[in-house]
Amino acid sequence: MNERVDKRPAIIGDMFDRIAPSYDMLNRVLSISVDRYWRKKTIQALGLDDGSLVLDIATGTGDLALGALRDTDCRVVGIDLSTGMLEQADRKARRYVDANRYFLINGDAVTLPFRDETFDRAMVAFGIRNVARLDRCLDEMYRIIKKGGIIAILELSVPSNRFFKKIYLTYFKYVLPVIGGIISGSTQAYRYLRDSVMDFLPPETLLTLLQERGFTVIDSHPFLMGISHLYTLKKDQ
Repeated sequence: MNERVDKRPAIIGDMFDRIAPSYDMLNRVLSISVDRYWRKKTIQALGLDDGSLVLDIATGTGDLALGALRDTDCRVVGIDLSTGMLEQADRKARRYVDANRYFLINGDAVTLPFRDETFDRAMVAFGIRNVARLDRCLDEMYRIIKKGGIIAILELSVPSNRFFKKIYLTYFKYVLPVIGGIISGSTQAYRYLRDSVMDFLPPETLLTLLQERGFTVIDSHPFLMGISHLYTLKKDQ
């Protein structure tokens, strides 16, 4: 692993605390709002039913959770390392959903505080690459999902197309940290974003790891020439 990417929980939590107030605006600016479409497709992949109990790992400011809550009469438990992000999620949730349908917990994805087979569905958007121990996180996701349950993972990736990859990496290396730093006041956080994406497993390697941890891969779908990737999984056993 690249030594410049420090994923200790205290470091990650503090970093996201600092950028929490500007996080939503930066997502819209840096992705030209296409992240909203990606999240919508992630929610659709879960096949939610009314009454489904859903775990949103790295819930952040709650965009994915709130989208699921608007689409169906489900319940969502959101967990995140950053108290600052959870505060933003709570503010948004109060405006849009019944408080009895969205529950927020400060915690780590590698030690989920839930009993085995608690949830019908699990989802995570742009958070799986931030965990210190990916193997443990995947094992925890498998443990807390009921048999037959669906998991959706949305994550950034590096495009495979040589020409587009060159353009993307130029933007990612030089433009994103500057814009992110100006708006959020934390250039360091957006350097981390850049480094964490470039350091993360490529889709084909992650798919192999997911299968090794017991998941059945239902679908693997790249968006926008591979800028992001949606993995839809099932727990069969």
